[in-house]
Amino acid sequence: FDYVIAESTYGGRDRPELTPEQRQRVLRDEVLAAMKRGGNLLIPAFAIERSQELMLDFAQLFRSKALPSLAVYIDSPLAVRATKVFAEHAKDLEDMEGGSPFEMPNFHFVETVEQSKAINRITGGAIIMSASGMCDAGRIRHHLKNNLYRPEATVLFVGYQAPGTLGQLLLAGANPVRIHGEEINVRAAMRRLDAYSGH
Repeated sequence: FDYVIAESTYGGRDRPELTPEQRQRVLRDEVLAAMKRGGNLLIPAFAIERSQELMLDFAQLFRSKALPSLAVYIDSPLAVRATKVFAEHAKDLEDMEGGSPFEMPNFHFVETVEQSKAINRITGGAIIMSASGMCDAGRIRHHLKNNLYRPEATVLFVGYQAPGTLGQLLLAGANPVRIHGEEINVRAAMRRLDAYSGH
């Protein structure tokens, strides 16, 4: 070929390649730093594959005692349904050691609106994974609205943030941001972890 034209999310940007163990250590360090701040850790995550990949790593970290058994709320009806499919085929997945990572006692699958609202009464010590991954829709926006103003809270981005999305604006330091028509002052810590990109 004289020319090859290909779509690429990242273009020529170099990103470190990590083993699953290295990726889990980086995730552990982010979680421990967030818990030390004393607030909730919000993880905007894509419902299919990214959420399950994170659950696998959390399960490994909990089983190895690298992390204490923190409550992890998976607050996305689509992620909950997709996880059931992953669980049915767990024996066919890679990196599966120590049983299904989707059956940890500290994983809480949130499906109803009432259950989701109840999470917002938790002011510290919880990990909340919720869609959408770029914060432009879904339940994550409610959790951001209830946590962004808290200086002890942390938002950990684990996926690509397209220009103009709320996720990208938060990473760029926008303050305040508008959610559901309301201006929210941003005091939470913004963190980014590139180790989970599928691109």
